[in-house]
Amino acid sequence: MKKFYQQSLLKVVALLMLLVQLPNAVFAGKNAAVFKELSQVAPCSPVSTLDCSDINVALPYTLDFSTAVANTIVDDNGAGTGFTTVNTFSGTRLAVDGQPTVATVPGYDASKITLTGGRLQLVAAKGIDYLTNNNQINVLGVPVASKGKVQIDTKVINPYYGGQSQQVGLWYGLNDKTFIKLTIAGNKVELRREINDVSSNTTGTSNPDQRITPLINGLNNQTVTLRILIDSVTNSAEGFYALDGENFTNVGASYPSTTLSLGSTDLTTGSVYAGIYASYRNGSSPITYTFDDFGITSLAVAPAPTTANINFQPSSSAVPAGYTADTGLPYSEARQFGWVHPTTKAPLDLTANMRARTGSGDARQLTIVQMQANTNGQVPGTWEYAIANGTYRVTVSAGDNGYYDSNHQVNVEGLPAIADFVGTASTKFRTSTAVVTVSDGKLTVDASGGTNTKLNYITISPATAITDNTAPTVGARFVGTLKSANTYDDEVQVVLTAADAGGSGLASFQYSINGGAYANYKAPFTLRTPGNHNIRVRATDANGNQTTSDPYNFSIVAQSTSGGYMVLKNMDNFPSNDRLVFSFIQEPWRRLTPDTTPYNANHDRVKLRINNKGTGRLTVSNLTLSNPAAWKIVSVGSDATAAMPVNIAAGSYSEVTVQFIPPNADNRVKIFTDTLKITSTDSISPLKNVILSGIWQKAGESTNEPYAQQLVNAFGFGTVIGYGHNDGNNRGTTRVSNSSEINANYFRRADPSKPITVIQVAAYHGCCSTVESIRYFTKGSSSNPNIFTHNPLDGQSILPRLIGSSTNLAQNTFNHDGIFGFRVGNSSSDRTQNYNGLIGMRVLKALDEAGNVIPNAYFLNCDILGTSFTNYDYQDNIYYVENIRPDSGSVGYSELVAMPTKTINYAPAMTGTTTSYTLTIKNNGQTYPSGGNDPAIQLRSVRIEGQNASEFSIPSFTGSTLAVQATRNLTVRFSPTSAGIKNAVLLINYNSAMAPLRVPLYGIANTNTATVTAVKRIKGGVNVSANYGGVPYENDSQYRKGSIKLDVQTPITTVAATDVDSLYKTYLSAAADLAETRYEIPLANGQYQLRFHFVENYWTAPGSRVFKITAGTQELVNNLDIISEVPYRTAMVKDYTATVTNGTLILKFNPTANRVAVAALEIYRVQNNSLLGNNGIDLISSDPLVQTLLAYPNPGTGSNVNLKLSNFAKQEKGTLVVTDSFGKQWLTQNYSVDDQGAGSLNMNFPTKLPRGIYVINAQTQTGKKVYTKLIVE
Repeated sequence: MKKFYQQSLLKVVALLMLLVQLPNAVFAGKNAAVFKELSQVAPCSPVSTLDCSDINVALPYTLDFSTAVANTIVDDNGAGTGFTTVNTFSGTRLAVDGQPTVATVPGYDASKITLTGGRLQLVAAKGIDYLTNNNQINVLGVPVASKGKVQIDTKVINPYYGGQSQQVGLWYGLNDKTFIKLTIAGNKVELRREINDVSSNTTGTSNPDQRITPLINGLNNQTVTLRILIDSVTNSAEGFYALDGENFTNVGASYPSTTLSLGSTDLTTGSVYAGIYASYRNGSSPITYTFDDFGITSLAVAPAPTTANINFQPSSSAVPAGYTADTGLPYSEARQFGWVHPTTKAPLDLTANMRARTGSGDARQLTIVQMQANTNGQVPGTWEYAIANGTYRVTVSAGDNGYYDSNHQVNVEGLPAIADFVGTASTKFRTSTAVVTVSDGKLTVDASGGTNTKLNYITISPATAITDNTAPTVGARFVGTLKSANTYDDEVQVVLTAADAGGSGLASFQYSINGGAYANYKAPFTLRTPGNHNIRVRATDANGNQTTSDPYNFSIVAQSTSGGYMVLKNMDNFPSNDRLVFSFIQEPWRRLTPDTTPYNANHDRVKLRINNKGTGRLTVSNLTLSNPAAWKIVSVGSDATAAMPVNIAAGSYSEVTVQFIPPNADNRVKIFTDTLKITSTDSISPLKNVILSGIWQKAGESTNEPYAQQLVNAFGFGTVIGYGHNDGNNRGTTRVSNSSEINANYFRRADPSKPITVIQVAAYHGCCSTVESIRYFTKGSSSNPNIFTHNPLDGQSILPRLIGSSTNLAQNTFNHDGIFGFRVGNSSSDRTQNYNGLIGMRVLKALDEAGNVIPNAYFLNCDILGTSFTNYDYQDNIYYVENIRPDSGSVGYSELVAMPTKTINYAPAMTGTTTSYTLTIKNNGQTYPSGGNDPAIQLRSVRIEGQNASEFSIPSFTGSTLAVQATRNLTVRFSPTSAGIKNAVLLINYNSAMAPLRVPLYGIANTNTATVTAVKRIKGGVNVSANYGGVPYENDSQYRKGSIKLDVQTPITTVAATDVDSLYKTYLSAAADLAETRYEIPLANGQYQLRFHFVENYWTAPGSRVFKITAGTQELVNNLDIISEVPYRTAMVKDYTATVTNGTLILKFNPTANRVAVAALEIYRVQNNSLLGNNGIDLISSDPLVQTLLAYPNPGTGSNVNLKLSNFAKQEKGTLVVTDSFGKQWLTQNYSVDDQGAGSLNMNFPTKLPRGIYVINAQTQTGKKVYTKLIVE
């Protein structure tokens, strides 16, 4: 039964993750603010809009609906109904039932609830809790501790009489699968039991799940009192009704037994919900039902206050003297204490969370319960102890004798007795005392607000008087990105502490923000409101001693809401950042012979880190699962509710934990391939899809295991294994035909600038006490250095962990400059060393999903040879190895290269002309003397991209095959349409993961009146000027400012997409991460075109280096991420336009990840050459019809200026006005143009203009303004 509830809970949570994506209901009028606030915060989702500490009620609990009840579920008018919960549901919401008021409380629709005239009206929904329908909404209730005898009553006024199962009544249960309800329907009263979505439809008195009355005439015209009696001692329920409010009739009076059994339902062993509901079921329209009064009464005699000492420990540990052991068992009525689910309060098994440590010291502190663990079969839990209502002094201890990876928080009845405690070797534990009041018959202890909290023991006693004159201590800690002292960037997390100091116990722990009302502190919280703030902390002990802190003053500076840049990181590091892979065995697996092993560990949870590498805040508004039946979002950051939206400050991140929860597929193996869609405010790509690939396995080992081909495919590779379960009659004797396998005994490192990377993709062998190691050996040597060994619990899993680690995966790197082989177990890559000379390690080329060869990457598929269980399936251990190639013969791929140059640099051309260049492309694969050759290349397509792509072209292209060393010519044309520097790239796609081949295209375009000239060429990160590719560049030593590092490739290799490697092998960087670097380049005022040369010489993953460039106040580019646009060590050129107004071009490079990287900068100017001897500058424009106003000479002396007007209307007249930067007018003059819309004139200033910047406006008769700037020096 417990297993069922756990599975049910998983399904409910998975559905809720889908429901939270629905838009909030839209409300208008006087209550819009109420519902807006609710829609933003539902602290106790999915069952309440209230804080979880506010939903419990003390018995007896009565409602008469005459007045609104504060801090309860509100109706359509915002009035509190008195109920504190609204049941969630696990089925599919009916469309006719509309949308929830609060997305995270899906069963709540306030618009159907009204308090009026001392009664509560409930407009029935169509959904219902019956069998697997599970879509009832607005089940209004309160939590109830199901112990002893409980009586639940309500009155229904004139219940509707219909024949379509329209119904109203009382509801009592765990969830929509297991419950009791007392219903009025069709003028009958029925008591109905449902367990695990099962309820009998047998007619007559033999039905074990039903007690029902005959037809009661006139029932629909009566005030009907309904009563349910729950008896946890006899595990039974009875239903009654009365028409006069006093004389009750048992609805089961005509049955052999009037009661329904509640045995094996957990309806009498933990916390449940009790309340009212209504449904119009099969009817055609909603019905409004009216309730008058509701009450819950405990008929049990409360136990006397007790003293308890509880130690949390494994069952195998000795119990400290004077203590009772809690070994993690679920809460039960018989034991009167135990563990429950933090939200639903259903009994929960935490035995897997118990630990015992070695060492000396207090025996009570050598054992722990990991209250928040969620891996390896562990689940977070809340502890409850049945006790009479009253006030108690409670002492708790938290900490760990050997691990300091926690931030402990222990809350007793919602009061943080221990908060913000991080253990150290010198302070391993913290013990604290609190005084709390129990009002619901159970003392509750939880870890909300902590991280990996570990509880040692608890003592409970009545809060008797004690001498204590010492006030508590308080403190505050602020976590965020500091912009300056006490000033935080975008947000700050506030973490508070308080502790009793004199022995009476902490009784109250509160805080006040900006002088506001004090509120109870419950957990760390985040503030994002910009401005100045202050916080005071106040704590009071049981004797009334109080401490109030001085104000903690701080400020928050808002980040821009634009400029966010989302970079995803698969924390498994394989296979990619947009594909997560999982595995799960339905039936937990272990070996029983020769020795019993532990159960297998599943790789069913993967973390996806969402980084914000941008300049502004990133808001993630939705996480959408395409198949929520197979997947769920376990948490977002520390939030287990995964509430949306999530704001991620620039430079920060949030981790999303995704869990694979496949339904039983009823066969051997099934591969699930689904999608997680991330919706955000990313400035470049606001919608990103992540593939979720899950391997479901019914049982472990033998033919139950996934085949090698299934494993490779699940990771998104196109590698062809060539067989199913095993290699058939081959039996390891030869290479498998029609597969991706190659014959290779030894290898070399392919790229000396990178290490060799080895990742264990899968381990499917004996489980779960057997390990396997992969080693390498130098050819001819007997030494076998170990690369890594995997964890024994992962012998039936993908991506096994390293031995000795619960988190780190079996992945590693090594360097080798000679010839080497691999060895796994008794299998060597050199088959001559293997048992009977068989293949123990099949080497297969790694192909991407499209079937393209991934250069220098291989799978090593291994089998254990020479044993009785050898089966030649070659998936006992599978490894993915990068940066190797066979030591001889073909490398398995061919590279496409451009000839005779890697780039096309066109000579300066006039606009309106076309220049052609013939490019030769070649299959650079080799033919080998020992035999064999690299493969042919399949040319597939070409395209031109980039800033000026429209000004370059290539004739129609047809795909073809290039044999090794074969060539093909392509004609690429340059047809400029406007003056300026031009930049694009030709992309040639072919059958390789290296594709496309990038051929940069560069040009300069002049016109009859404008000529492009180079003003400066500056080499970044050097101190000596030199020629690069025959072109002189000056060093940047006199221009660079701020944080500076002269960086260089290590080791030195070639650079792709350039003919001048030396220009890119050194570059300007910064001395520290996130530090600003600048260029300050003296230039005459005017407009310039800037050509930046970039390269990524260090990082290989997107998001590793991101920066912004500004020119003065003008942003040139934001979130520039070189490696996201071009491959590693590939030249990238970007062109921008900037205006100089103060005699200096100031370029600022501001990183948001790592540091800047600039290889070189070229500065161009478009000169107007129609002004004879004058020094003129032209506006850089690609539109010849734009009206322009040109001032020359510029800069000028201030005595006069010449003006040229172009592209105005025929014979247009207007006014010229010269103003300074303060708006003062210096001269007004009329103008006119000719039939071609052009004109020239001279303006003489009566008074010489002072030095500065002036604006000359030409205002036409139609009111249109054209302006230019004039610089006076």
